[in-house]
Amino acid sequence: MNELPFDVQNQFFQVLNKEISVADFEKWLYSKKELEQLLGYDSYIDLISLNFKDRYILHEMAKIVNPFLDFGEFEERKLKNILSDLINRKDDFAKSLIETYYLYCSGYSFFHNLGLGYGLTFSEDFWNFSDWEILTSEQKNGRIDRIYPGVKREAELILQWIDEGKIVLNGEKDEFGQYQFLDKRTNTEEELRTLEKIEIEENKEALHTTVGRFKRAESAKKSFNPFNKLWSWLTGK
Repeated sequence: MNELPFDVQNQFFQVLNKEISVADFEKWLYSKKELEQLLGYDSYIDLISLNFKDRYILHEMAKIVNPFLDFGEFEERKLKNILSDLINRKDDFAKSLIETYYLYCSGYSFFHNLGLGYGLTFSEDFWNFSDWEILTSEQKNGRIDRIYPGVKREAELILQWIDEGKIVLNGEKDEFGQYQFLDKRTNTEEELRTLEKIEIEENKEALHTTVGRFKRAESAKKSFNPFNKLWSWLTGK
């Protein structure tokens, strides 16, 4: 199938990324008469026939429009939104920082310093996100203040790699559910800083030893792999 024009794809990406409300998208959908020609009659009818008040509307919509979308663009938008939250210290800073750890575990190895150096600590300390939400504004700001310079630096570096085409996202996953991407970075750019160095640079008091946290990170990454989950189920280990 042919991909949709960028401006049309952008509307689908915005609603699928929850950047705009389903209600606003629905209004746009009914006003975009040329969609029938772009999607084809059958797909267009399936789309406008959806119940936009259904709790699973985004999932149902995705099944129809996914073949028309460039998921490299979708992934780029998703990652840039997360990086923007961190660089600009937006309200979703904590959620986005935790997400960097899961992105690393999902195959995006270029999130190593950000996801393991910073995201993992937040994941451990606020495994139940409600523990973060009950903190006062002063407590939240104090926690973010300690790590913000380093987080901002690492996020800006990843954003630079994406903007310069050194990291090329395609939105595809391998047989184990790990995201694939084209890595055009130099060996120097790929070089990993140790977690110890990140902590020293931030002058941050570690709640856990770096070595212990690294071991837990590697263990979590392995268990995150669907193949390992399947093997554990088959062997009972």
